[in-house]
Amino acid sequence: MRPWIRWGLAGFTLIAPALVAAQASGRVSGRVVDGATGRPLAGAEVLELGTTRATRADSAGAWTMEISNDGAARLRVRHPGHAYRDLTLAAGDSIQVALAPVARSLDAIIVTASRREQRLAESAVETALIDRTALRRSGAADLGAVLAEQSGLNVDGGIPAGAGVQMRGFDSRRVLILLDGQPLVGRVAGNFDLSRLPVSLVERVEVVKGPQSTLYGSDALGGVVNIITRRAEAVGWSAGLSSGAGTQGRLEGAGDLRWRRGDVGLSVDGGARTIDLVPGLTGENGTYARRVNGMTSLVWDVTSSTRLTGSMLGIGESQRYRTGQLYRFADNQQWAGRVMGERTMARGRLSATLHGASFTHLSRASTTGAPVSRDGEDDRQELWQGEVLWNAALEGVAVDAGVQARHERITADRVLDRRRDVSSAEPFAQATWSRGAFTLVPGARLTLSDQWGRFVAPRLAMMWRPRSEVAVRLSGGRGFRAPDFKELYLDFVNTAAGYAVTGNPDLRPERSASASLGAEWTGRRLWARATGWATTYRDFIETSEPDAAGTFVYRNLDRGSMQGIEFEAGVASGAWQLDGGVDVLRSRDRATGTPLLGRSRFVARSTLGGPVLGRLRGGASLVYTGRTPIEREASGAVVERGGWARVDARLTQPLPTGLTWSVGVTNLLDRSMGTAWPGFTGRQFVTGLEWRRE
Repeated sequence: MRPWIRWGLAGFTLIAPALVAAQASGRVSGRVVDGATGRPLAGAEVLELGTTRATRADSAGAWTMEISNDGAARLRVRHPGHAYRDLTLAAGDSIQVALAPVARSLDAIIVTASRREQRLAESAVETALIDRTALRRSGAADLGAVLAEQSGLNVDGGIPAGAGVQMRGFDSRRVLILLDGQPLVGRVAGNFDLSRLPVSLVERVEVVKGPQSTLYGSDALGGVVNIITRRAEAVGWSAGLSSGAGTQGRLEGAGDLRWRRGDVGLSVDGGARTIDLVPGLTGENGTYARRVNGMTSLVWDVTSSTRLTGSMLGIGESQRYRTGQLYRFADNQQWAGRVMGERTMARGRLSATLHGASFTHLSRASTTGAPVSRDGEDDRQELWQGEVLWNAALEGVAVDAGVQARHERITADRVLDRRRDVSSAEPFAQATWSRGAFTLVPGARLTLSDQWGRFVAPRLAMMWRPRSEVAVRLSGGRGFRAPDFKELYLDFVNTAAGYAVTGNPDLRPERSASASLGAEWTGRRLWARATGWATTYRDFIETSEPDAAGTFVYRNLDRGSMQGIEFEAGVASGAWQLDGGVDVLRSRDRATGTPLLGRSRFVARSTLGGPVLGRLRGGASLVYTGRTPIEREASGAVVERGGWARVDARLTQPLPTGLTWSVGVTNLLDRSMGTAWPGFTGRQFVTGLEWRRE
């Protein structure tokens, strides 16, 4: 054998293992699509089992990943709302993966229940998820209309507060609204108008029912609604434009742009909406609501373990409506900004957030269709909050702990001395201990306020999951709501009517104690969940009977109890999906022995959607609200409003070049309550056109 051949064979023998290893540590790639529609599943997660390697699909559903050194990789591909698939690929392989839709995905990632990312299946606290697909299929322009169709949630509000949300018997004053995990200000008469927030900038909504004061502090007696906004996560760029028009003067338009290159991602959203209606008012005479909104967010992955995030939201709103001979005007400006830095370490994640929010409300009246001047009742609310959060895994126990420092301010004509400030510090901690099928989650929060003192909010949640598709959850805890500025410092005198309303600096926080027990079963095609809950409340803040001078004073007066049962179920068949739910509520005010006003005893919901013909997709929803006590007469008798049903329907048709056309009808049966009630203002038709490049 020639020497050069001998040396060549020897060299090959030496480097062959390295070549094999290099080949085995090569790349695999693919594309993830919806098994029913063939559309790409942007953001689908691809994991190499047994390792920490993972990646996500881009806007076209495409992905690429380096695999480990054992020649073949075992991969799991998953996406919310779809059944996962396990694959075995060798280096160099490329494959298209079709994921089948499921009735409910337990692999969806949530953050609200524990202040960190976790799978829906891992949450010991019952959480409802409304993802981007469900938001788009609803056809709703604002968040209030979306939540009105969700089980366990009821629309709440009235002039001029708009459409709030009730949860487990608690009105909207006692349900906390978050934007990307941070609280929003902007309540008018105690109600946060969710119709101000457009669906176009929302990625998903997470709803956690029951008291959440342990993790989120004040206002979370009934639960939490966390609005997660959209970000640029996939490499490349995507954009969208949408427009709509309908009856009752409805016009709307929105646009968005997402761009990511390397370590930086940018998102920009904007839109405008107008309609000749005001949430909470049934009439159309001289009425309108006009809104503009914009949001931008920036993500910078400084290193593989350090990320900086910043965002800013702005909303402008102008409303006009009539009461008697007067036109009423409400001009609102909403702002919220957030800067967050987070660092991932071997044992956990440390993050620091600075959040600011403001809301300005200007109320005026005129006998003509335009306000005569800029003067009116001015109300400015501000919130500044700093937070440090630590999420760690210690000896098999997940710890979520942090501290918040917040400062609130109000400047208003009807507040004593016009301006008031309140500060608080709030440390909190929660631990998640899992052993086999059992999970135990204790937690507590201490709130220290310079105005009303301190409050401890403990909670204990447990989950038993004997099989992957079965879960039993039990939880109990305390909730509280701090008295707001007007309850503390209001100074209002109506000389013409001969009465006055004053605040009370000695008010204590409202308190509640709740317990719930629920069970669920989740299969690939069918899921069902039933929950029973009970709550007692005390020290609720209301105005006392007037004194001899006609002065009403806020006091800790009301106490009582509420109990309820919630049942939800859904089934998926191919691309068709049917969901439904029933809520039953019993409430009792201890002072009067009568039910609480504004809360229906029975609500039923159902939604159905799927392909009608070719790529034409149809959807319909039904919400039936039973009899509701609305007024308590001087004799003690309770006046009730009769039951009513609302039916909505929608058709969508994909068109070439990324266009989608839609047509829908809201309140198909043209039901009217005859009284001011948000969201039910006669039949509305709307058509829209959307273009999207992903």
